[in-house]
Amino acid sequence: MVKLDVQIEAQLENVTDLVLPENTRWYFIVEMEGEQKEIYLIPCEKMEIPNSRGECCFVMHSKETKKSGTISFIKSKKYDVNGKMKTIGTFECRGVDLVKFLPRSGFEVSSTKSDTTWDDVDLTEGDWAEYDEEANESVVISEVKTNIVRSTGK
Repeated sequence: MVKLDVQIEAQLENVTDLVLPENTRWYFIVEMEGEQKEIYLIPCEKMEIPNSRGECCFVMHSKETKKSGTISFIKSKKYDVNGKMKTIGTFECRGVDLVKFLPRSGFEVSSTKSDTTWDDVDLTEGDWAEYDEEANESVVISEVKTNIVRSTGK
């Protein structure tokens, strides 16, 4: 078992509280027994772990060895710092590794200049821009980078 932190870094202009909700798809490249695969999971959805009383949010089976790997969601955090790598989610992995986080759609964003919010923001291209009519300002997320590291448990 290993706990992994999903981290993101971005340049924010007039943006605060970049959040990927727990009821939204989180996309990853995962690896199990040398095989990589692109998957998504929804942290708030639970399923039974095979041959166990526990629950997880993702199960992967190896066709060759008949083994199972699981991913369980531990917690999420909002991204609220500009230009620094910060953990946005922590997962417990058993028999399967998170290789890469793929930021896609589903992010929620708040403006620093007004009460305006945007849902289902798509970061697939690595940036996003919109106009906050209430504040008469542009809002931008750019230079999105991701990382996966062993959790320090903090």
